[in-house]
Amino acid sequence: MLDALFPSLIVATVAVLLAVAELVIPARGEVRSRWPLNLGLGMLSLLLGAGVGALIPLAGAFWAQNHGIGLLRWLPPPAIITLPLTVVLLDLAIYWQHRLFHIIPLIWPLHRLHHRDEAMDVTTGVRFHPGEILVSALFKVIIVVAIGASPLAVLIFQALLSVASLWEHANLRISPATDRALRHVIVTPAMHLIHHGRDGDDMRTNYGFSTSLWDRLFASYRETATTDRLGAE
Repeated sequence: MLDALFPSLIVATVAVLLAVAELVIPARGEVRSRWPLNLGLGMLSLLLGAGVGALIPLAGAFWAQNHGIGLLRWLPPPAIITLPLTVVLLDLAIYWQHRLFHIIPLIWPLHRLHHRDEAMDVTTGVRFHPGEILVSALFKVIIVVAIGASPLAVLIFQALLSVASLWEHANLRISPATDRALRHVIVTPAMHLIHHGRDGDDMRTNYGFSTSLWDRLFASYRETATTDRLGAE
């Protein structure tokens, strides 16, 4: 149980640090009237994330390990790269999950709750519908079993994903030069802000959570937004 709580402890610590940073170097004016809803959903998300969201993929990892199932067990890579390769494959899977959540009619209404935030700051990074968390957990367990991800790799990835969600939604002022340099590898708040634009074309870009490489590789990267209005209709 403590292992399953690890990603939630990480997300709580990073959330506090980023919230303080937002007060010191904000990129935009804050709309604090959003915070009660976002934080309420965030608390529910953290509870579900530590429970359903974390335990289902973790249980899948233990099951695959005990039964010798998964691509990385049938075609084992060198031991030194197994862990980082697993994390990379899981991150790639979440990129495609995010794209599918925008396409599948039954799932988009759940994900739209996240996009309906009228501003964007660290609280947006925990604003998710409980149904989306459940669907995401089911998707993750399928991927975890298919690739044969180890329990340790799943824990590391879930912590990374939580931190990335908080970071990319943070309302932080970063110089244009630094932002351009970071975007070569990682998703920045300014890059992800484009994805939260109200324009439909903007929302169909910049799906990545941790790295910008997937968006560049699969032609979904966008440098600038077509509108500065936020929040899905």
